[in-house]
Amino acid sequence: MANYQYSADLIDDALQRAGEKTDGTSSFDARALRFLNRAYQAVWSGGNELNPEIDETWWWLRSSAPGVLTLDPVIETGTVSVTNNSTSITFSIAPTPSVALRYFKTTNHADVFRISAHTAAATAATLDSVYTGDTDTAATYKVMAIEYTLASDVKNLIGPMRAYQDQVYRIEGIDENSLDRDYPLREIQGGVPRAFSMITNSKVRFSHYGGSESTDLIRVDYDYLIVPSALTDSGSEEPLVPIEYRRLLSDFALMFLLSDKHDSRAEDAARLAQSGLTAMAQENRRRQIRLTSQPGHIYPRPISLSKNRAPLRTASGLIIG
Repeated sequence: MANYQYSADLIDDALQRAGEKTDGTSSFDARALRFLNRAYQAVWSGGNELNPEIDETWWWLRSSAPGVLTLDPVIETGTVSVTNNSTSITFSIAPTPSVALRYFKTTNHADVFRISAHTAAATAATLDSVYTGDTDTAATYKVMAIEYTLASDVKNLIGPMRAYQDQVYRIEGIDENSLDRDYPLREIQGGVPRAFSMITNSKVRFSHYGGSESTDLIRVDYDYLIVPSALTDSGSEEPLVPIEYRRLLSDFALMFLLSDKHDSRAEDAARLAQSGLTAMAQENRRRQIRLTSQPGHIYPRPISLSKNRAPLRTASGLIIG
């Protein structure tokens, strides 16, 4: 308990200071674990719930390895039979993977659809709405995967994504309205994405649909903060909070315990916990400043950018700077 290393240490410390037994017989034993997790979640969420002046992106939440997405190439082999006012379509050559939830567009019709149902290696598929174009038994088409699910433990992304093909390195994150405006679905093109938008907390949509050949795969990776697992009453489990600040979890758990017991010492526990949170936030900001040689520096002209960056281009590839 002296080192505040494991979750069990933190629970025992909070219980002991609240005047409770630490042998598992306290009626507050289960609540202590619940309060510890409440404090833990409030801290890793940024700390704003516990202190309105603190809203941190904690360095210790960064995933040790980047998340990786492999972008699938467009599918356009053969033709497709489409019928006006019908949701059913039939491919002349069955797509090998399931293309459910991918986007679908025929060459001679402007509307873009989503495939709501499809079984791998089947010729039949179902659209998310009736087909609004003319009936065509042999239409050329594209099936495009532009939405991808991120790693299951993603809290939020850190900065742009990265690609390594076609002189594109940074894939900038933009809001969904800007993505729809700058890269409308009816005009979507293939290639390495230039931008992405968060569609949900765990799903992104890209500006481009990827490669044109069946083997033309594209790797995209990204840095992110993780969502920590809930703590248990364990003598071997360590919270992600750095050990020198881990005691603040015990202090906040104690604050909740004392408040639950209507103990007047809750205010003192709150002040102690707030002090620890403030110190950790200050250290977090100092660390982030030290990681860049020119914090807050503005690059007014493209010539000031790193020499390793590709030249600025239009979407069609024309060099503009």
